[in-house]
Amino acid sequence: MKVVVIGAGHAGVAFVDAMRRNGFAGELTMIDRLAGLPLERPPLSKAFLLAEEGEEDGFALRAPGWFADSQITLLTGRTITGMDVDAGELILDDGKVLSYDRLVLATGATPRQLPGAAGLGGVFVLRDPDDARRLREAAHSACSVLVIGGGYIGLEVAASLTKAGKRVTVIEAAPRLLARVASPPVSAFFAARHSDEGVDIVTGASIKEIRHHDGRFVGATLGDGRHVDADMLVVGIGVAPNTDLAAQAGLTLANGIVTDSTMRTSHPEIYAIGDGAFDASGDHGLRIESVHNAREQAERAAAAITGHDAPRRQAPWFWSDQYDVKLQSVGVLPVNGQDLRHVQRAGRRAGRFSVWTFAGEDLVAVEAIGDPAAYVLGKSCLEHGRAPHPGQLADAGFDLKAFVADKSVA
Repeated sequence: MKVVVIGAGHAGVAFVDAMRRNGFAGELTMIDRLAGLPLERPPLSKAFLLAEEGEEDGFALRAPGWFADSQITLLTGRTITGMDVDAGELILDDGKVLSYDRLVLATGATPRQLPGAAGLGGVFVLRDPDDARRLREAAHSACSVLVIGGGYIGLEVAASLTKAGKRVTVIEAAPRLLARVASPPVSAFFAARHSDEGVDIVTGASIKEIRHHDGRFVGATLGDGRHVDADMLVVGIGVAPNTDLAAQAGLTLANGIVTDSTMRTSHPEIYAIGDGAFDASGDHGLRIESVHNAREQAERAAAAITGHDAPRRQAPWFWSDQYDVKLQSVGVLPVNGQDLRHVQRAGRRAGRFSVWTFAGEDLVAVEAIGDPAAYVLGKSCLEHGRAPHPGQLADAGFDLKAFVADKSVA
C-alpha cells in the first residue's frame, strides 16, 4: 500500500510515526510546501523568535536522520498543482506524478490578513518557520511593534518582543483579551501581567485605518481616532483552514474538511487531520487548533488505516507560555456561552490558581496558571465525566486530590 501525506507539521509527522509504530511496512511519502527540516510550531511565537539563526535545529520535530531511518520519503519545498482522485494520483510542481492508495490531508490553516495591511512592508503574520524568521529579522531593527489580535499568538509574540526590548501595543476588538478561548479571570490575569511588563493593552477597539508611507506600515488609526505609531505590525486575528485541495477533490467541507471519528473524509481513501480537519462525529462537530489535537487525530487515522483499535479520546488540552507564566488548559470553553460559571481556586503557591468553568452543572474546562497539579486533576475530571460541585471547588479546604482519587464518589 502507498500512503501519501500532504503537510509535514505536527499532524503529518505524528501520523507517519504512528503508521510505523503500528507496523505499517508500505510506502510512506510526505510532501510539504516549506523547504527544510519540519520544525515545531508552538515555539515560533516564543523561544524561536528570540533564538539565533544557528539554533534552529533544536526546534526540529524529528532528528535530521529520522525520516530516512524510518523509510519515509520527505519531499519539502514542493506543492501540489493537480490531482486525480479517481486514479489516486497527485501532480507536483515539477511535473512528477505520485500515486497513492490512501491520501492524508494535513494541510493546516492560513493566518487571516487584515484588510488594508496585506502586501505592505513591515506587516507580518505568524504561522510557519518562514513567517517567524521574517518577523525575527525585522524585529532586530524595530523599536516599536503594534500587535493586532489579543489571542494566544498575539500575546505570546507581544511577550517575546517585550522581552527583546521592544515597545509593544496590543489592540483587541473584543471587550477582553483571549475572549474566545479563556475565562474572564484568566483574561484579566494576562491583561495585568502584560501591563506590568509595559505593554499597552487596548481592548474593545476597532481599526479605522492602516497607515503607510512608501509602501511600508507606519501606524494605525483606531475607531475612536487614536493614532498608534509603530515600526512594524503583527497581525494575529485567527486562521482559516486550508481546504483548496479538499475542494478540488470534491470532499465535503464545513468549518474545515469534514471527517468521521476515524478522520476519514467523504472520500473513502482520503483522510484529514490537524488544524484543517472538522471532526463531525460529535453532537456539534469540532475543529480544534492545537498540537494535542493534531497528534490525537494522527493516531486515530493511522489506527483506522492499519486496522488497529482507535486510541482512547482525551479531553483536548492547550498551553501558553508568556514571560515567566505557564498557562495549561483542558477542555473547550463554549463560544458565546450564556450559562457559564467560573470558579477560581487558589493553588499551593502564592499567585498560582486555577479556573473551573461550568456550563450549567457540567464541567467544560479547567485553566491553570502555574498550577500543574490542578491541571492534571481537572483533566482527570473531564475525561472521567465526574467533577466536584462549584461550591466544593470554591472551598479552600476541599480536598480535590482525594475527590479525584476516590472512584466511588458519584
